Order: sequence, then structure tokens, then C-alpha cells
Amino acid sequence: MDDRLTSVIIMGARGRMGQTLMSQVLESDHLTLAGAVDRPGAPGQREDVGPLVGRRAVGIKMADELIPGRNDVVIDFSLPEATEGVLRACVEHRAPLVLGTTGLSEDAQGQLIEASRQIPIVAAANYSVGVTLMIHLAGATAKALGTDWEAEMFEIHHRHKRDAPSGTALRVAQAVADATGRDFEAVRKTNRDETGPRSREEIGVMALRGGDVVGEHTLMFIGESERIELTHRAMDRAIFSRGALRAARWVAGKEPGLYDMFDVLDLHGV
Repeated sequence: MDDRLTSVIIMGARGRMGQTLMSQVLESDHLTLAGAVDRPGAPGQREDVGPLVGRRAVGIKMADELIPGRNDVVIDFSLPEATEGVLRACVEHRAPLVLGTTGLSEDAQGQLIEASRQIPIVAAANYSVGVTLMIHLAGATAKALGTDWEAEMFEIHHRHKRDAPSGTALRVAQAVADATGRDFEAVRKTNRDETGPRSREEIGVMALRGGDVVGEHTLMFIGESERIELTHRAMDRAIFSRGALRAARWVAGKEPGLYDMFDVLDLHGV
């Protein structure tokens, strides 16, 4: 990436992630805030977004419609029901998109693939640079070690997290299975209530919940008389917005296609 200024529009600007993204854009030397959009009828429409992120007026007013400019990159961490409209607007205006919205329907997934034939899109469930690298290292390590080393995944998150195990834990474990030629759905083990010894083929994925832990994931490769551990600890949710902004700078000017954080970090084939 060069030092050119990247212009971005934030969808879901009133949300926690939207506010974090706006704050980081306003502090950046390489990004400029071109727009902020939230759902129609949301508070603060037509008002300057500066006070929303603890600043004075910044000259950008909250809008209820996405109309990207020629050189704008759209960043969307809003709701699945908004994705169709976001894709339509980005395609119409030929605007690159960084999509962090999860829980898309099969229909929305199809629309995403279709849109990527016309514009460049980075889509990922987790934009942490560290998590992306951990997934890569999990696959590379598993491929080198083979199935003689048993793989166990452990994660802990705050008490309010709804899914268990986390999507990130499952993605890391999936990388282990893929690298060793195993069907992940057949070998994943998320509880051990049943009796009997551990199968060498299985991949354990365990979850704990409590307190205000942002997120911690540890992958263990356990061999005879030795153990390798890969750990990622998230201390601040801002790591996800920083990764998304890195993706926004990367995708500006790219050819149409559906990309992920492995592309952003140039990890494919490494």
C-alpha cells in the first residue's frame, strides 16, 4: 500500500463498530471520512457525526442513504438485512466494499458473489490481523506435524457472547482439519460427556464464558513428551476495526473479485 489518501464511507455508523471505525479514520493520516450512514429514522440524522465520537464538528452529517462517490470505499458492519441494499448501491456506483456483516442468508451470499463479479469486495467474519495470521499458522503447523500430533482448541470470551464455541475457534480448528485431510464436521468434538479415550482423529474445541474477556484463543498440538501452543489474545475490540481499515486501503483500486483477509495480508500460498 502506498501513501495515497483513501476515502471511506461507514455503514452502520451509530453502532459500536461504526463509531470505532469513524474515530480511527478521523485520527488516520491515510484515510479520510467521506460519509456516515445509518438506518432511516435512527437518531442523529442530518447531524454532524463529530459529537457522536467525542469530537467537535467534522463536516460530515449522518445520512440514511448510501450514495458512494467515485473514489469511496464502503465499510459495512451493520445488519444482514441491510446487505442487499449495500451491495446494490456499491455495484451501481462502482464502489469497493469491505463487508464485516455476518449471518448472511444463502440468498445474500449469492448476491455477494454476483456483486464481486463487478466490484472488488473484501468479506471476512474476523478482521483481526492477528487472528488471520493464527489461522494461517494453524494450517501450516498442522500440515507439518500431521495427525500424529493431537489438536485441541481452547477459547474464552465475555459472559454476553451468544455462540459457543466462537466462530473464530471453529475457523482455526477447520484450518487444522483442512491441512490434514480430515472432514471437520466428522472429527470436531465440542464436549466430552461420553466416556472412553480420546480418538486420535478428533479435534477438540472447548469454550469458557465469563467476565469481560474480549477474546482469547489457544490451539495446542500435543505430541509425545512435547506440546506446541499458538495463542491469540484480544485486549481491545479496536483490533477488528483496524484490520477493516487496512482492508479498505488495500481494496481501493483492485480488480473485481471476492477477497478475504488472507488476500489483504498476502498469505495465500505462503
